[in-house]
Formats: sequence, structure tokens, C-alpha cells
Amino acid sequence: MRILNSKDVRALVTMADAVAALREGYRASVAEPALVPARTIISPPGSHAYLGAMPAFGGTARKFTVKVAALHLHEQEAASMHSLVTVQDGATGQFQALIEGNSLTALRTGATAALVTDLLAPADADTVAIIGSGAQALTQLEAMCAVRPIRRAQIYSRHGANVQAFIQRCAAVKGITCELTAAPSLRHALEGAAIVCTATTSETPLIEADALASRCHINAVGNHTDDSIEVGRSVLDQAFLAVEERAAAIREAGEFNRRAAEIGELLNQAAPPAPSGHSVFVSVGTAFQDLCIATLIQQRAAEAQAGQLIEFA
Repeated sequence: MRILNSKDVRALVTMADAVAALREGYRASVAEPALVPARTIISPPGSHAYLGAMPAFGGTARKFTVKVAALHLHEQEAASMHSLVTVQDGATGQFQALIEGNSLTALRTGATAALVTDLLAPADADTVAIIGSGAQALTQLEAMCAVRPIRRAQIYSRHGANVQAFIQRCAAVKGITCELTAAPSLRHALEGAAIVCTATTSETPLIEADALASRCHINAVGNHTDDSIEVGRSVLDQAFLAVEERAAAIREAGEFNRRAAEIGELLNQAAPPAPSGHSVFVSVGTAFQDLCIATLIQQRAAEAQAGQLIEFA
């Protein structure tokens, strides 16, 4: 079994690689769905800590994958998460890889948003608003730059002191070459943005329709409950909605997702819709995405002899 850290993950798989793997995976899943049960989550009474397990089986390589993630929501600080993903041979059960999960999660979440953005956002979108300043926010920006000619990123965080450090981290990413600006307020960040990415732990809606450009695509990848996400109902009630999987989105983010289109459905349409107003990708994250990206990482690692090889026997 190979142990792969965050540096291994990003050295082996680019954002473009991840987008391509998910595009292929979602297209194939329409004819042969993967086995993806609902995630299991436990939380001690009175705690802000959560432990989740997300198993999956399938894909073209027929692998088992399991992500185990621990999330701690701090009242005054950014949330912290620690996770790992295992990859096992689907025929023998042999463990093939143990992958650092935070980098994989950020990569697959960004790549999924990029895939949907490529389907729904204006082709000439060149300004993006990034709401949040954590690891997910960074890969959201990297992902948008991979599928649209982004010239300007307007960045806002409720943790304002983190924004300059976030901008410095973005400037070091090879795929991010646009102008990076710190927005003094949320409304300033949204002004003129054709794409908006929210990656926060907010428990109340942040984005309402009156603050958006007339045509705008939103990727909502942060906090969600069964009755609240980062985007307000003034947007959701009139926007074109897209989700990874309707059942999971309804269960974890609300009944309004019942009318949403799934990614696989959009990819297999002869002509995906071109929303004239607002579109929203409501992302709850699925083990299928982990399966697609973890399988690719494991295969690339085996080819490159990357990571640390260990034997249990």
C-alpha cells in the first residue's frame, strides 16, 4: 500500500486532470451507477465535532474507496478538518493507497465546481467573487481559472485578517494568474462578478438576488443543512439549479433541490441549458467524487512509484 501526502496528491493530479476524470466518471455513471450509500455521521452530544465516513464502489477501475473525515466547527475561528481516503482493489480487497484527504477533498470539490461552471456559466465570464479564505476557497479559484478566462478575482472573508495571507497563497499557485483584490465587503466582492464561489461555514444565507449581476453562476460548496445553505431563497427560488445527486442534495441541503438537474444528466444532454439569469450549483460533496479522484491518484502513484510504500504482512 502506498501512503500519499498532500504534496504527492497535487504533484500527481492537476486541476485539469481532475476535471477530466470527473467528466468521464459522471458520463459513465449514467449507464453504470457506482454504489454510493448515504454517508454516516456521528457527533458527541453538546459538541461541535463531527466524524463522517463515506464509502463507495465502482468507476471504470472497479475500486472500493472510503473517506473518513473529522470536522470541528469553531465559533470564533475557521473550521478545521482532518481526513484520509483509502483505496482498495474491488476484486481482492487489497489495500492499495492511503491518501491525505483534505487535499483530495479540495481538489475534487474544485474540479466538480469547474465541471458545472463549464456547463452553465457565461462563456466570457472573466470576473469571479470568492467568498471564504480557506483551502476550499483557493481550489475554487484555481478551478474557475481552469475553465474560464478569469482576469479578476474579488475576495471576501468574514475573517478579514485571513484575506491577505489567502491572496499570497493564491499567487503561488501556477494556475492562478488573474488580478487578486481584497473586497472591503461582501457586496463589493459580488459587484460585477459573473461567477461566485462560496466556501464558508456560515449557518445563514450570504447571497441574495439583489446583490448579483443580472447573469451569474454560483458554486455553493460550503456549509449546508436541510433548511439552509449559503445562498438565499431570493436566488434559489428563481435560479436554474444543479446538484451532484438529487437524493443526497434533498437529504442534506433541502427540498428545493427536488427540481435540480444532476451533473450526469447535464453531461448527457445534447445541448446543456444556457441559463439566461442565475444558476446555482448546490454542492454537498459525494463519495463518488472521492472515488473518481482517489482512483486516479492511486493509478498515477503506482505508475510513478510515488509516496511511501509499506507492507502490512
